[in-house]
Amino acid sequence: MKKLLACLLLAAASALAARTVTLDYFFQQGCEECARVNALVLPMLAERFPGEYELRRHDLNEEANYLKLVEYQERLNVASDDAVCMIVDGSRYLGGFAAIDRGLPEAMERARRLPAGSASPADAPPDRERLHRRAEAFTISAILTAGLLDGFNPCVFTTLIFFMSLLSLSRIRGRRLLAVGGVYCLACFCTYVALGFGLFHILKLFSGYQVMRLGIETVLIALLLLFAFLSFRDAWRFRRSGRSGAVALQLPERIRNRIHAVMRSGLKFHYLLAGAFTVGVLVTVLESVCTGQVYLPALVLMSREFGAGSRWFGYLLLYNLMFILPLLLLFLAAWRGTSMPVFLNWSKKNVVAGKTALGCLFLLLAALMLL
Repeated sequence: MKKLLACLLLAAASALAARTVTLDYFFQQGCEECARVNALVLPMLAERFPGEYELRRHDLNEEANYLKLVEYQERLNVASDDAVCMIVDGSRYLGGFAAIDRGLPEAMERARRLPAGSASPADAPPDRERLHRRAEAFTISAILTAGLLDGFNPCVFTTLIFFMSLLSLSRIRGRRLLAVGGVYCLACFCTYVALGFGLFHILKLFSGYQVMRLGIETVLIALLLLFAFLSFRDAWRFRRSGRSGAVALQLPERIRNRIHAVMRSGLKFHYLLAGAFTVGVLVTVLESVCTGQVYLPALVLMSREFGAGSRWFGYLLLYNLMFILPLLLLFLAAWRGTSMPVFLNWSKKNVVAGKTALGCLFLLLAALMLL
């Protein structure tokens, strides 16, 4: 009897001594793995460890929560970027549904046995500079590459060469050519940013609906794989035939004729710079049928990775600066005296390389969306 009483007292003392385990749960709206954690792991946790833990939810679409996660990852030397993660007592990182599902019960048992006061929640305000360095390390090269290749898109390049040939026929040279080129590029930049801004916010509206988000990403991945195949096929066909008609991924004839008509009309404006700006706006909108093949998947990635706060807008501007760079270089070359035949020959010689690079970019974007 005394032994039984002693055991009961010991169990009661252990229960009183057991401390509350802190669980920091980081998630994103519309995340498939997050939905599985909510549906499978959290009910298990409530049933198996009732009243023994404090669950602190952190939506990663809020910048303060993203900063807190970065602080944890830096302190715990975690290099992975998981869509969902859970941190036990500020010292054990579980990233992804599989790791949380397998490791959380054992982590809870171990944390409960630790003496009170041993947890290290790391609630200190995070370092914003650390966040920016971390984000740039993962994104800047991809954004630069996608924007630059989009700017070298044959749709954009051939359209610009046609516009410059019209300027040459109109005897617009020297400083006037530089001014027209600058205004045209500015119009393209502003229009492309505006298109991206609108599309980005439309995508963010869908991001909270898991089925719609997954549907959009699935369709885009399928399209990217199709575009990659067509780009590689275009490169192979053009290399064999040398004919532009062998290229499948190009502006439809109707849209191309419409662009040419817009350019001719723009040069008839009473104020040349106003005409150049109007041409830039309208041509960018019409060309988006072709350039959107790269732009839209890039925007989907930005909305998924940089939706918190306003960080995404800086990356949007960076993408568009790289997009506009080839256009600026082409106008500068024309201003310095490069003739149209040189541009046409260069464009023709680099169709295979450009199509191959675009195919590789499509595959890269599809792979990033699958992660």
